[in-house]
Amino acid sequence: MYTKTNKEIYRFKVFQEIEEEKEIDVEKEIEVEKQIEVEKTRKKKDGTEEKYKDKETRKVKEKKLVKEKRPEKTKIEHTFVIKQPTRRQMEEADMEYSIEMSKCVKQGVLTKAMLMNKYSDTGGMLSEADAKKLKEMYGRLGEMQTNFTNLNMRSQSESNSEKLKQLSEDMAELRRAIATAETSFSALLNHTADSRAQNKVIAWYLLNLTNIEKDGELVEYFTGESFEDKKDSLYILEEEEDELLSIVYDKLTAFISFWYFSVNPSFEDFEELAQDIEEGKL
Repeated sequence: MYTKTNKEIYRFKVFQEIEEEKEIDVEKEIEVEKQIEVEKTRKKKDGTEEKYKDKETRKVKEKKLVKEKRPEKTKIEHTFVIKQPTRRQMEEADMEYSIEMSKCVKQGVLTKAMLMNKYSDTGGMLSEADAKKLKEMYGRLGEMQTNFTNLNMRSQSESNSEKLKQLSEDMAELRRAIATAETSFSALLNHTADSRAQNKVIAWYLLNLTNIEKDGELVEYFTGESFEDKKDSLYILEEEEDELLSIVYDKLTAFISFWYFSVNPSFEDFEELAQDIEEGKL
């Protein structure tokens, strides 16, 4: 959770390899015209020969340093920082979750609770006990989200702010418990309203919490005032096939998802996850 003393979830470095032309000094043997002293022979009036020295312009080979442009690969270090969300940001993210859930349900997309109810009645991949347990958790989460929305619409008193904070933390913990419980049959649940809303929230956090260090200062990596503006910024980078985005995007998604579904992950937990990503275990 957000505190005044800990405003970062995790920071990490990535290295971007770029190729650029650089001028370098190269020693080469080149031909140059140069006046040199040569020894010649001539006949004197008495018929004898004599040697004398004269200067001539000739082409000679010399070693010289010349400038040449050559492609050279350089590694550029980039530092990314995932910031801790403020309380306001967490409330906005939970509101996005509720809005996306409502929109999906209106469009006829089943919620996980509806799907669990269907499978507990007809049988299938899930046991009756598993389906019942998940159905209860989804039900509690739905009630929490309704309470959160109602509280958020009321006056922002100190009492309401504390309730919102506690409710936000409780919802986050319940979502993590649900994620753990549904791991074995996640493929079945990938296209439910809950999954879409969950993906929307993770995307919201990714676009709003990701920063990059430039000249010692943190700046937002995805630019724009609103969530939609930042999403457009992401789309532009994707369309331009931005190399840095391709290097860092999967890591950002993995780190933010890990934070979202974990209970107070430590720095060591993130380091272990980063190592797994580097070794291709994920």
